[in-house]
Amino acid sequence: NVVCKQLGYPNALAYKHAASFGQGSDQIWLDNVQCSGSKKRVHSCSASSWGTNDCSHEEDAGVVCQSVRLVGGTYDSEGRVEIFQNGQWGTVCDDFWSISDAHVVCREMGFSGALSYKTSAFYGAGSGPIWMDNVYCTGSEGRLRDCHNNGWNYHNCGHGDDAGVVCR
Repeated sequence: NVVCKQLGYPNALAYKHAASFGQGSDQIWLDNVQCSGSKKRVHSCSASSWGTNDCSHEEDAGVVCQSVRLVGGTYDSEGRVEIFQNGQWGTVCDDFWSISDAHVVCREMGFSGALSYKTSAFYGAGSGPIWMDNVYCTGSEGRLRDCHNNGWNYHNCGHGDDAGVVCR
């Protein structure tokens, strides 16, 4: 959580070890890191002396930060799609919203895919910014933010057009 918060995200979904994202090649600065959720920066956490380690890049650590959530559904697997950008949650407009887009959202959240997609604020109208509009995912993207769209905060819709998903 500390790393994700330092990067501007609300929290972590998962931690990774054994160089899950690939091995680094530069100096290893931190080893034996122990953080409490109250820390603001990872370098404030308890660790071996800065730059002192007994590990290799095969042990590089990583995190998956939360950048998408579902709001307003009866179950955790359904709801209005909200995306985290610039320190704030915002919604996604349903223009061109499709099952391919829903699959990307659901997989990003750890589900196997989508059962259906919802339009016209099916799970209630959101508030705050409408971050994405005219989203087009091929279905192979790893994250919603990697899908083609108009650009952050460029839209021609209101919260009555918020997109939703039902994941499996």
